[in-house]
Amino acid sequence: MKTTSVFCTLFVMLAPFAPAIVFLQECRPAETLPLTGPLIVQHVNAQKGIALASLDGPYQLARLRARANRGKAVVGATVAGPVSFTAVGIWSQGPCYVDDVMRTLQAYDRVLRSGSAVVMGDLNSGTNLNAKKSPSKGHSRIVAALHDLGLVSAYHAFHDTEHGHEAHPTYRHQRNASKPWHIDFCFVPADWVPNLVAVDVLDGNEWTARSDHLPVKVDVHFSE
Repeated sequence: MKTTSVFCTLFVMLAPFAPAIVFLQECRPAETLPLTGPLIVQHVNAQKGIALASLDGPYQLARLRARANRGKAVVGATVAGPVSFTAVGIWSQGPCYVDDVMRTLQAYDRVLRSGSAVVMGDLNSGTNLNAKKSPSKGHSRIVAALHDLGLVSAYHAFHDTEHGHEAHPTYRHQRNASKPWHIDFCFVPADWVPNLVAVDVLDGNEWTARSDHLPVKVDVHFSE
């Protein structure tokens, strides 16, 4: 995502889904956005940033205090609403993407164990769909660490698939359809899995025209 206009446009495109929480990475945040809900922006460098937002009226966000020794691009919030939880968004940074994610999980360990939590983002770790196989040792470290926190990948739980055997790309390297990867994730509490009603990777020209990544949409329904 290269420009402020793209950042704004994506919020407009996502608004009909009314998500309780949205995480955007690799964006250039604007000072003023066409957004009526809460927004938390974290600048990563002079050109790009990350953001958490809610596009669902009943939900409010409060920024989490940044933890020491976290990864290079992370933003966290408490999400208060009909279902309250902690959200942590990660845009993993090199040179060692796995270690960057692991630093964030360790830094936020206490808060992630304190109640329901969602960890999501571009982990820059996962599956080259042209060479499906068991996940790398590094990616397995991430999955195991999140499992220890009581979190599972919503995509894998809903589609009943193992890491390394995904059917849907979330990223096309250099926007090349022949270079598909699955590296974007949303990890949710294991006890939310029975409440998952849909997990979709939004694909099509309207999305690929704006980013080399595709949105992962997770629908969770809780009884009143």
